[in-house]
Parts: sequence; C-alpha cells; structure tokens
Amino acid sequence: MRAFIFALPLVFSACYINERGISSTYYNDCKAYYDAAGVYHEGCEPNIIEFSDVKKLVNAKKTAVQQELERANQERIKDEAAIDKLEEDFQKEEEAIKRATRVGELANKKEEQNNQETKDFGE
Repeated sequence: MRAFIFALPLVFSACYINERGISSTYYNDCKAYYDAAGVYHEGCEPNIIEFSDVKKLVNAKKTAVQQELERANQERIKDEAAIDKLEEDFQKEEEAIKRATRVGELANKKEEQNNQETKDFGE
C-alpha cells in the first residue's frame, strides 16, 4: 500500500526514471570532461532519488541487521558454553557424591566386619 501511495504522485507528475535514478528530466544530463592532468570526470545534475543512495541505505540496513544477528549468535555461543560448563560441573559433583557414598558404604561394611571379628574373638 505504501509503495502504491509513493508511486501514485510519480505517475501523474513529470518524473522520469533514468539510469542513475528518478529525475525531473527524461535524459541524463551528464557532462564528461578531462582535467589538466588527463583524469576523466563526469558532472551530472542531481536526481530526485539516486539509485546509489538507495543501495547505500539498503546495504546499511542489511549491515545493521547482520551485526545484530552476529551479536545474538555470539551471545548464544557464550550461553551454550556456560550451559556445557554447568553440566560438566554437575556431572563431576554427581560422581563425587557417588564416590563419597561408596566410601561411606565401604567404611560401614569394614566397621561391621571389625565388629563381627571383635564379637567372634571375644567369644
């Protein structure tokens, strides 16, 4: 809808599309010349809308979006690394608890054996 509203005045006005953009003249009024050093220059009257300016705006917007995506991706990678670290720490903690439980069971078993031996020796 916006494009239609924007294009409507262009259709009914004296605006023309040339190779450099949208202009009030049908032909591209560029004057080419060489300076004293032999360098080629091209002097053109400015258009109402320059295609090169539109391309720059689109590229700038794409660049901003790409930067935002890259930043979000870096944050996601950091978050995943932190989650992996937490999972690793949790597994180590579980293993330590299992070892401590096993050591406690072995100590209780050894104590029971010692108590049984003491009872057997005392009888």
